[in-house]
Amino acid sequence: MRGVPTAVVVLLSAAVAACDQAAPPSEAPRDPAAAQPLVATVTPVIAAVTWPPEASIDQSALAALPDTAAHAARASRVPVLVPSRRELLAAPVLVAREHWTSFWAKTDAITVSLTMTRLSRRYPNIPPFRGARAVRGAPALVTANEGIWSASWIENGVSYALDVECASPDTPACASDALVLELSSELVYVGGARARAAGDMP
Repeated sequence: MRGVPTAVVVLLSAAVAACDQAAPPSEAPRDPAAAQPLVATVTPVIAAVTWPPEASIDQSALAALPDTAAHAARASRVPVLVPSRRELLAAPVLVAREHWTSFWAKTDAITVSLTMTRLSRRYPNIPPFRGARAVRGAPALVTANEGIWSASWIENGVSYALDVECASPDTPACASDALVLELSSELVYVGGARARAAGDMP
């Protein structure tokens, strides 16, 4: 390093050595906290279903369903609730699976969907949440998100979640929770596979 004072060379060498010592090793140990999962793995719980009396089946609403939807309702492993309004029973989509059933219907004014499930997840040290509202005589959570009103509650040992969306966000009916609460109160029972679900075996 011709022309560079010896003192400068010594200082530069010391600085480089200090940097090398401060540099972390290429195989730095992982942070133990980072290796822990953020959420514990929880096995879903199959709730015990409480079936309403067969005499409480709304035969009028059941008859109003198209054959495909009525068949799905009868095969459901959870008690099936549907809106009682005939315009919502004219052409719904009703899907029944092993642990849940869903209902979907649309008119020119609103879209309604109802999910019914007997599956739940319970996390250690987290108590079950109880909504501050009431729907069908049960504690409920009523919320709104991007113009869609939702109400969720437990009935018959099953979790129900009702969503209502207006065709136009400016529709007065969707300006408050009045419509979703009204529709939830009008839900009627149309049956399910009570015999197959006896004992609530999965």
